[in-house]
Amino acid sequence: MENIDPREFLPLSASDFQLLLALTDGELHGYAINKSVREASGGRVRIGLGSLYRILARLLNSGLVEESESDDGASGNGPARRKYCLTALGRAVLRAEVSRLSDAVELARSSQLFVDGEA
Repeated sequence: MENIDPREFLPLSASDFQLLLALTDGELHGYAINKSVREASGGRVRIGLGSLYRILARLLNSGLVEESESDDGASGNGPARRKYCLTALGRAVLRAEVSRLSDAVELARSSQLFVDGEA
């Protein structure tokens, strides 16, 4: 993560943000990531499986996530599932995005958009 400013990756798309957020608690395989994103976003962010793996490939190439092989398939029941986890850079980028979004929400709350606490 040397000399890489996490803010260079911002803003994150909703899909990227939700995917990285899904990985904050540890390694997940593709299906579990997809399920976590759908549940955490209340169904607002849906990622098709083809798109999911394209996004993961891009995040892998960017150094935000890394891949490991699970031993789920080691029993001979099929190929091993690939699991994904955040890298230190990915975690830093996610923190930077949360900070950016928090600042944006504060700015919106201080504007005339929210009068008398109405959302």
